[in-house]
Amino acid sequence: MKKYISNVGFAILICLSYPLDCPGRELTILFTHDLHSYFLPPKEEMPGGYAKLATLINRYRLREGGNCLLLDAGDFSMGTLFHTSFSKESSELILMAEMGYDAITLGNHDFDFRPDGLAEALKVAQARLSHPPAIIASNLSFGPPDSRDQKLRQMVEEYPVKKYLILNRDGIRIGIFGLLGHDARDDAPFARPVKFTDPIETAKEIVKTLKGKEKADIIICLSHSGTSPNKSRSEDELLARAVPEIDVIISGHTHTILTKPLQQGKTIIGSAGCYGEYLGVIKLKIDAKNEATLKEYRLIPVTADVPDYPPLAKKINYFKKIVERSYLALYGVRYDDVVAEIAFNTETLPQAYSLKGETSLGNLITDAFRFAIKHAEGKYYEPVHLVIQPLGLIRSSLFKGLITNSDVFRVLSLGLGPDGLPGYPLLTAYLSGEEIKQLMEVETTISRLKRDAHLQISGAKLTYNPNRTPFDRVLSVNIIEEGVDRTLLPNRLYRVAMNYYCAQMVDYITRVSYGLLKMEPKDREGKRVTKIEERIVKTYTPHGERELKEWLALASYLKSFPDGNGNGIPDVPSRYRTPEGRIIALPSWHPWDLIRGGNFITWGALSFLVTALFFLGLAVWFAVKKAKILITKGKWS
Repeated sequence: MKKYISNVGFAILICLSYPLDCPGRELTILFTHDLHSYFLPPKEEMPGGYAKLATLINRYRLREGGNCLLLDAGDFSMGTLFHTSFSKESSELILMAEMGYDAITLGNHDFDFRPDGLAEALKVAQARLSHPPAIIASNLSFGPPDSRDQKLRQMVEEYPVKKYLILNRDGIRIGIFGLLGHDARDDAPFARPVKFTDPIETAKEIVKTLKGKEKADIIICLSHSGTSPNKSRSEDELLARAVPEIDVIISGHTHTILTKPLQQGKTIIGSAGCYGEYLGVIKLKIDAKNEATLKEYRLIPVTADVPDYPPLAKKINYFKKIVERSYLALYGVRYDDVVAEIAFNTETLPQAYSLKGETSLGNLITDAFRFAIKHAEGKYYEPVHLVIQPLGLIRSSLFKGLITNSDVFRVLSLGLGPDGLPGYPLLTAYLSGEEIKQLMEVETTISRLKRDAHLQISGAKLTYNPNRTPFDRVLSVNIIEEGVDRTLLPNRLYRVAMNYYCAQMVDYITRVSYGLLKMEPKDREGKRVTKIEERIVKTYTPHGERELKEWLALASYLKSFPDGNGNGIPDVPSRYRTPEGRIIALPSWHPWDLIRGGNFITWGALSFLVTALFFLGLAVWFAVKKAKILITKGKWS
């Protein structure tokens, strides 16, 4: 008996000395990001949906037991009709609580409802849930007292939104923190006056606290920053190199699908796409020194054959009814109303970004804006010469088959209008021909640095040489008036239509171009517009005059198409199957093509180059002359 007890004691000592020899020294991280309120998949047969996602999460929890974490890296809102009740119902946070998320961070689009809207959502979640999801926002920062963010400042304290979180899983002490990156910060104009401190410097400070004061064994960063094929702009890879103590980075914002994890030193970077189409899985093995190594990495497709988790499906249906009653009823439409049908798929978003310019879906949308403005203004309509829409504001595709109001909204789902209702409204202003030429340089130059800045246009044709000096690549812009291509006149005023977000990003264009591109919206008389809200286009609905929202403009255009097959449903014309040549790149390295018609940027660069070559030649001449003198002296000595 004593020998048996002695052996048991020895075994226990061995387990205590070498934790990996005992069960439970693994940590499974389930993760998502960029869910964007996709409670339901776009079509029944397509991947995604919270009720199916919940089923997969529950399966993993049953299998893994208590060493499982469920995390999200931001942008849980803003993408479907469900988000229209974000502030009043906090449906996203309520469903994430039901799914059992241990921690989430905030993305740029979670601020689209402005600080007050986010504060209301936090307040509702706190009031309705006994255990609301923990929210971590480490580089969220408030400046001097300001009425615009006072409510959010208060709710950050009360909810609370924390700088970091410590969790324990089976003896493993886990430190979790959350960041919003530089690019995401630039994409959050409606967060103002809220600010975000430098993500890398913040990470260094938080990690120091987690390692020192909190004695964390494992550190996880929920980063709404993203990765990029351009390594110099891949923010989460830069973060991993700068702060090597981070064990895992869950990478959101760029909607990247990493079928294999990125690894910088010991840091593992995972990314699972968007819209809940995949559940990410990272399984770590923890050794005796609490060092983590990757045991398994998977992206599990949330396919249509996964059964719904019934309690969540029931709640989603409840929120759908709220959307119809509180939002869609204002416009006299319903969630599943059919507006048109389409015989083909438009580009998927990855395809659209790979085209690096014009897309057929972008053409459809910008044409719709012109149509809807003309229809809304009626006899008071003034011709819209140009419509622009950045690719980043197009959030989904149109898929073959019937198109419903929910499908249309999903394509143009972003934003909030000055009326407080979801959806960016359309507005118009006047720009000179010279300013329009500068605006087109966003497509030729800025979009190379920021892919979602690619412009979609209607009413004009752009040609450019991508090999010319940045910010002077436009060769020509023709405005189409009454079916005729007319050369853009530098001093003439043209009416330009865009959405409310674009108007807010004028400062960004000036900043990233270092002041080289400057645009000043004007009225028809050429006077500077000081209140851009006064330029919003209005339309009439069953409940009176309202802002003309982007998605309403697209829906009205789709409804205007003729019924081609006699089934009583409008058909999207086949001309929108492929791009039609509104933006044309004409690459050339011929010296004359690189400078002809150049602006001060090109001539300045050319002058600098000539001057540099002159001084280089002068330096070579002096060096050769001196060498000859030395050689000559050497011969006489």
